[in-house]
Amino acid sequence: MKNLLLLLLLLSITFVRSQSDTEIFLFDIDATHEKPVLNNKKNISQNKGYDSQPQFLADNVIIYAGTREGQTEIIQYTRGTSKQFNTSTQGGEYSPQFMMGKRGISAVRLDPDGLQRLYHYLPRKTETPTLVKDAVVAYYTWFDKNTIVGADIVGDNLHLVIHHLDSKKTEDLKIAIGRSFHKIPETPLVSFIDKTSQPWMVKSIDPATKKIKNIIPLDEGVEDINWLPDGRLLAAKGNTIFVKEKNAWKVFHSFTDTALQDITRFAIAPSGNQIAIVSTISQPKSE
Repeated sequence: MKNLLLLLLLLSITFVRSQSDTEIFLFDIDATHEKPVLNNKKNISQNKGYDSQPQFLADNVIIYAGTREGQTEIIQYTRGTSKQFNTSTQGGEYSPQFMMGKRGISAVRLDPDGLQRLYHYLPRKTETPTLVKDAVVAYYTWFDKNTIVGADIVGDNLHLVIHHLDSKKTEDLKIAIGRSFHKIPETPLVSFIDKTSQPWMVKSIDPATKKIKNIIPLDEGVEDINWLPDGRLLAAKGNTIFVKEKNAWKVFHSFTDTALQDITRFAIAPSGNQIAIVSTISQPKSE
């Protein structure tokens, strides 16, 4: 039961719905119009099963967690070509991210025996050093090359935790949170979703001082947020991306495409010129 709980917390999807899968769609963002236009749609995963958790290194260079032969691996998409980044392991890799100031990629691995840790991966290398040895990291972001801010599984909950890799110090702030973490552009802050009250609240934290501030409440069911390089906050729900304008949410882009009616995650390119959107794709039921 414990292993099942860890898996469900990590993926935030239920595999019982076996006739659904997720795909990652890449769009260019044209901001020259009064309202942004998303065009040049590409399905960069085109793969049955779980494909999610994208992160950009640059325009047209993305890593994500993708299913290959029944196993979740780190996949790198580069200008139209996809390949597996990591050497296959016994476990499944999730939440891959480029490591700030270091070579390689970090990812959470869930092993068949239930062990869940954050590891360091390099291409064509079988060694995967553990980055945080004694914590069950679920979701996270790199604040700097020695600091990770994220969600650890503590008991049956996700807690806001700061890991200092240089000192090997861990600070559990004991706040129940969601899965979405991002550095706020041009600030020394990280955003997160506080789930301790209703409605859930987007907040910021300064990892150096631990000072936390409210940003904006979320609509019910919103799990994923992200930032444009110009400092505008986006959120996703259903078939719509919303943007924060002052203290309210406005529509940034709403999709009529049937493949984009259940957005589960999204990522923004460092340039702000591209967006990668993960959506659940419903498969026709077999007769």
